[in-house]
Amino acid sequence: MNSFWDKIKNSNVVKVATAYGVVCWILLQVQDAVLPTIGAPIWVAQIILFIILIGFPIAVLIAWASEINTNSPSLHTKDSLHTSNKGRQRNYTYIGILSFIIIALFAFYSSPFIFDYEPKRSYSNNTAQDSSNIAKISYNFDLNLKQSSPNEWGLLTEIAISNNGRYVAFTINNDSSSDIFLRDLSAADTLIHLTNYSWGTDVHGVLEFTEDDEWVSYFDSGILMKVRITGGSPQTILETNLGRTSGYDVKENKVLYTGPGDLLWTKDFKSGEESMVYDFDKLPGRVYRWPEYLPDNINIIVSSSSLVAANDDSDILIYNSQSGDYKTLISNAYNARYISSTGKIIFVRDSSLWSVNFDENKLITSGEEKQHIQNIQTNGILGSAAYSVSNNGRLIYLKGSDVAVASSNLTMKVLSVNGEILETLPMEGRFGQVSFSPNGDYLSYTNYDGPNADVWVYDFNNNISGRRTFNGKSNRSRWHPDGKKLIYANNFTIGNASVAADQNPDSVITSSIRIVSSDGAGINQEIYSDDSKFRNYLLQSVSPNGKEIFFSTSSATGTGVNNEIYSLSFADEKYTDPKTKELVLSPLANQTWWSKASLSNDSKWLTYVSNESGVNQIYIRPYPKINEGKWQVSSAEGYSPIWDRDKNEIYFHTGEKFYKVKYDIIQTPNGEFFNLNQPEYLFDQNIVFNHLTFPAWDYDQNNKRFVVISAPETELSDIYGNSLDIYNKEITLTIVENWFSVL
Repeated sequence: MNSFWDKIKNSNVVKVATAYGVVCWILLQVQDAVLPTIGAPIWVAQIILFIILIGFPIAVLIAWASEINTNSPSLHTKDSLHTSNKGRQRNYTYIGILSFIIIALFAFYSSPFIFDYEPKRSYSNNTAQDSSNIAKISYNFDLNLKQSSPNEWGLLTEIAISNNGRYVAFTINNDSSSDIFLRDLSAADTLIHLTNYSWGTDVHGVLEFTEDDEWVSYFDSGILMKVRITGGSPQTILETNLGRTSGYDVKENKVLYTGPGDLLWTKDFKSGEESMVYDFDKLPGRVYRWPEYLPDNINIIVSSSSLVAANDDSDILIYNSQSGDYKTLISNAYNARYISSTGKIIFVRDSSLWSVNFDENKLITSGEEKQHIQNIQTNGILGSAAYSVSNNGRLIYLKGSDVAVASSNLTMKVLSVNGEILETLPMEGRFGQVSFSPNGDYLSYTNYDGPNADVWVYDFNNNISGRRTFNGKSNRSRWHPDGKKLIYANNFTIGNASVAADQNPDSVITSSIRIVSSDGAGINQEIYSDDSKFRNYLLQSVSPNGKEIFFSTSSATGTGVNNEIYSLSFADEKYTDPKTKELVLSPLANQTWWSKASLSNDSKWLTYVSNESGVNQIYIRPYPKINEGKWQVSSAEGYSPIWDRDKNEIYFHTGEKFYKVKYDIIQTPNGEFFNLNQPEYLFDQNIVFNHLTFPAWDYDQNNKRFVVISAPETELSDIYGNSLDIYNKEITLTIVENWFSVL
């Protein structure tokens, strides 16, 4: 037995196989380190692996043949020599045939996976399929992924399928961040972690594959990034920090996206120039999202919704980027894609996937709009839908319903400083942007009704709410320090979005800051407006003396993305002689609507939020000399800071975790300085935090209590069509093969 194993260990076959394995292992390590660094495409690595795998059986066979010939006995006669040569030739012939068979079989079974093989389509664009034939061609199966929980918009995951149908990218949500994974459908249980991104703002995720299928693009705190499907360091596609959750269209030489002013912009990769799509600012003042170039790279299909955004107020437009002409293609729809091989536009309506015939030459739709798949997870307010289609007809989607419906029935919870739920306020509908009155007896908030928004006030003593504005375009109210007045933003659109701009030249946005009596019976007047300078106003706070207002804004020309913070001061309480001053608090950040800039009780310190470090952090600066100091309050991430007027404490939250930070102000010969303690954990509480609810919490200085906007736990089953056990289940995607045959 021992001699047998000695022969095996000393044989040429074992030696060659061992040496081949060692060399190949070293080669694979070098390849893994070098190829991503030099940016080599994935097919290079695939070809190297293919050669290595094919070479192994050939090397072993050659070693085996060599050993046979070496061990053959010496033959001295002519006949025996002739016999030996014939035997050697037979061995080589057998080895050659066997090697050819092995290579052929390996190539036959492996080529569809190693090379991006696409199966032949089993449909004809011009041939109608009856229902029985469709049932045979198109079929579904489920793909189980990993566990996840909803993000702040209620979306369980975001998905994308590669153009060749081989890869599925999806997200797993954490607390204030998400991970992107890649699943290779051609290989069982192949799962790759690509990267992680921070939510930062409510602009994050939105996965797409690039045209060559070598990258996955996504938003990271409003910045458009991309990462290779093999992993590695992410790269920046677009440095502009975007302010709306939206789709985009990345081409080889440019990217189309929703940019400044909620209008469509492009970036040329060669020149680096960013510019608004031709004459796009002449459209009615609405939000334009989920754009896509048609094959001519001139005309664009895009979703158009109201400024407030509502799931029942969105249309699909077609826009000519050279002439500025546009028209409505599909009403009450969003998130459209054109499938050129089928001559169809697919779109979403009522959490269902629809299609309609489209002539890309005449740029018109025809025939009946058809519903294909019901119960897809969507967010109609964002225009987001969890579906994706490959070029060869493989469809993936996540079952569910419209999570925006759930956000239309939020809850307003009143909590103690320890997180105990004291009461749930009797409010219904969709609301946000809460603010306690100075004495804590009242709470102002924005109430949404479809595309409209108005300021309401809740009376804690009488348990009743009352409306304070009536034009449908008012929001983000803040209390005047006297507790008798409310200051709010009024962003009003004149005109009809369904009417072309040349037929409706008065379709513009008029923005103003107004003041109204908190009881609804007194004044309601404009205190500031400058349409030539500002597009709209996002109120942040009112100073303790009531003579200064902080707001974020974008410019009237559409060249800013809510990236400027201004102070608005008045000469007296009659709001005469208004003056604005830009506060450069975050020079490295292009998006500041969530900064919540506010003054301390003595008006000497200004706190705000900035993502200049890559994640949202809370900072403090002296005021008004903001450049004479800067201190970071939060340690991990921080949102919506609130000053305690009676104690040296600042409250903030990170996702669903709430904290406080104690501080001291130290006097020195060179001035005053902040001494900040470590953040102290207070409690956990679900909070619905996005641009419609922000700020989604506030602190009652008088009664020492918080109010937090939350999603009711009893409705989580209704949001996704499942029970609460969904948090303990894997994400299950439905995959439809040959879906184009249905179209």
